[in-house]
Amino acid sequence: MKSKKIFVTVQELIDGLGDEMKFKVISGFNGLNRHITAAEVNRPGLALTGYYEHFAKHRLQVLGLVEMNYLKSISSAEHYKRLAQLMQMRIPAFIIARNFVPLPETVALSNKYNVPIIRVPGVTMKVVNKTSAWLEDQFSPSTKIHGVLMEVYGMGVLIMGKASVGKSECALSLVERGHILVGDDVIKLKLTEGIFVTGYANPMIGHHMEIRGIGIVNIQSLYGVKSVRTWKHIDFVVTLEEWQENKSYERLGIDNKFIDLLGVKTPNVLIPVKPGRDVALLIETAAQNEKLKKLGFNVAREFNDHLIASMNKKNCKSN
Repeated sequence: MKSKKIFVTVQELIDGLGDEMKFKVISGFNGLNRHITAAEVNRPGLALTGYYEHFAKHRLQVLGLVEMNYLKSISSAEHYKRLAQLMQMRIPAFIIARNFVPLPETVALSNKYNVPIIRVPGVTMKVVNKTSAWLEDQFSPSTKIHGVLMEVYGMGVLIMGKASVGKSECALSLVERGHILVGDDVIKLKLTEGIFVTGYANPMIGHHMEIRGIGIVNIQSLYGVKSVRTWKHIDFVVTLEEWQENKSYERLGIDNKFIDLLGVKTPNVLIPVKPGRDVALLIETAAQNEKLKKLGFNVAREFNDHLIASMNKKNCKSN
């Protein structure tokens, strides 16, 4: 089932980015449970001057060089009035860039209204970009799916199918051929940057695989660190199913099939499985074929067009 966070607390932000960004909370500690409900952050320049129309009060507020110098340029009474007005709007928190030291009035208001103030040494735009990227990742729709995620010739391939159809055995064969395992059994999917479906290995399982008849194997231990990675954008899906004699399978590949992953239309290749078929080789071929399609070359369609043109030419000659 697809899930999406509706808020992140200020404390979660600090836990997630604090070490990397060197966050330091200096006041407003009672407000660390406040909710952040948007990935975007805001620089409240106009609001500090008293213009509140369209003010994004639900966003994190970042104070940089311009905002801090403005606050220092106005009177203490005006400063107190402007900041009090903003903090009563229930904003999540202030982040002060460049390690600027807030004025005493700001700290006093922060403690009065329980609005955390966080100092950070980075330049303002770096703080804005890093914080927005982290929040966007937190708010991205996500889901969990059963399958195996591989990197084959640089393409992210999600292998799906019913239990015991041979997904893990096929993935093991691909690793043996030099391709890369991302994860087996449970894959977390997340919509990143609004356009990519990215798959992540389950941290509980890591790069272990269950191979029926053998048991649990550790791919990294067996094949080295080059054989694994922790995430990959998904370029296409391979669905494995047991061969059904009465079913008509795609033979030309002219009509593209798709599957919906977190709202993204993703190419889907159906591969029937039966004894004697080298499924790993077929997936390698499918990966190369999908790579050509991304470059604008559709071999099946070009072959079909060439065949129709040849037939039309023969018909013209016969007439």
